[in-house]
Amino acid sequence: MKHNLGISIATVLTVAALLGAAAIAPQTFQSMLETIKVSVIGNMGFIFTWPAFLASVVFVVAMFTPIGKLRFGEGPPEFSTLSWIGMLFATGMGIGLLTWGVLEPNYHIDAGNSRDQALLYAFNHWGLLAWSGYLAVGVIFAHAMHNMGIGKPAETLLGGGVLSRINLISLVVSTVIGLSLTFSYAADPLKQAVARYTGVDLDAAIVILVLSAFAIASSTTGIKRGIKWLSNYNTLLALILMAGVFVLSQPLEILGTFARLVPEYIVQYPAMATDIGMGDPERKAWLADWLYAFEAAWYGWFVFTGVFIARISKGRTLREMVVGVMLIPSLFSCLWFTVMGIAALTTGSEDVFALMSTLDGSGVLSVILTLNILLFFVTSADSAGLVCEMLTVRRSRAFWILMMAGLAVVINRMDGDIFKVILSLISVAAIPVAFGVFALTAGFVVLARQRRTGHLRTT
Repeated sequence: MKHNLGISIATVLTVAALLGAAAIAPQTFQSMLETIKVSVIGNMGFIFTWPAFLASVVFVVAMFTPIGKLRFGEGPPEFSTLSWIGMLFATGMGIGLLTWGVLEPNYHIDAGNSRDQALLYAFNHWGLLAWSGYLAVGVIFAHAMHNMGIGKPAETLLGGGVLSRINLISLVVSTVIGLSLTFSYAADPLKQAVARYTGVDLDAAIVILVLSAFAIASSTTGIKRGIKWLSNYNTLLALILMAGVFVLSQPLEILGTFARLVPEYIVQYPAMATDIGMGDPERKAWLADWLYAFEAAWYGWFVFTGVFIARISKGRTLREMVVGVMLIPSLFSCLWFTVMGIAALTTGSEDVFALMSTLDGSGVLSVILTLNILLFFVTSADSAGLVCEMLTVRRSRAFWILMMAGLAVVINRMDGDIFKVILSLISVAAIPVAFGVFALTAGFVVLARQRRTGHLRTT
């Protein structure tokens, strides 16, 4: 208890120190972060992408072997398949897909790429490389929790010593910072939506506090009610939104492009996932800003989402995990970017709200989008609070949600391009998290071998 309380206090102090540095000297802080980002992520970004690529290949092969029948825990799955996939989708991507589904293809087109290449880049950033990391951490933690009886894998797998404590602090810090930025991102479109429909111009802080109240209310209902039902509604609304955009834009063009690009993505995936820009400084700079930066950010979410995946995957087999956590979500991400990307490029829409307004003059799609953002956010905040609670002390979920909300309020009060500073901070904070993930993987392999050897010696 004292050990976990110390981690909580250290996390709060670390976040406060980082935020204080950003507030007092944002330009200097940003410069320092950019130096670290360029020197580490820019030159050694393959330490993020290559392990994720290798994991995706290994798991696809494993699902066709007897290992694919490995079951995590005894008994039937705790959640239905649809609810399970809905929770995975809502926690793993959520608001990110709603926002970047329009933004990223536009960015790549503006940079001089063809439409097909813009969509392939988006597939690579949001597809297998992202979901393979979620799967890898989820499988490790699911086996440790449900088959090895380890209650706190992030702590036990590293021996519970100083390294373990530092790793836990970095994991919780990255989760808190990442979700606080999500608070800030969700607040702006919701604030605009309230002003559009009611004429009331709310302060962003009020929106953030209301969001935190919704998340805390969800946390009191338990994972089998709050997160589960919100995730179901999230998925349904996202599907309605995508179907509406599909029907109202270019359905035949979207279907043809999707059918053509998915096989091309699979063929190009090994080369795109392992690209290091050899001998091409401009390419290396592009990788640092896009592929490596995205993958570094995913590492910041791998443990948070992986712990949650493990928690809801009791009773699932490895084969089910590969299909449900990596393959289906990756395919859905590709479909989402194809629908939203082509619709946005065809209509000239610069963001998702502009796209909905252009396609649907009645405002129905805009209302669904607003509600989808709200529910996605509540699900993410509730599950993030749950994971922070699992990594620190019991009954602390509401505290972590409030801390994320408070940090978001402070971020919104800062002058200058503070969002850019925090985004850089998330990427840099992912560096120790990445090494923590590698250490957890090594610790899991060592402990699993030790237990297997001990079992064989006693039988």
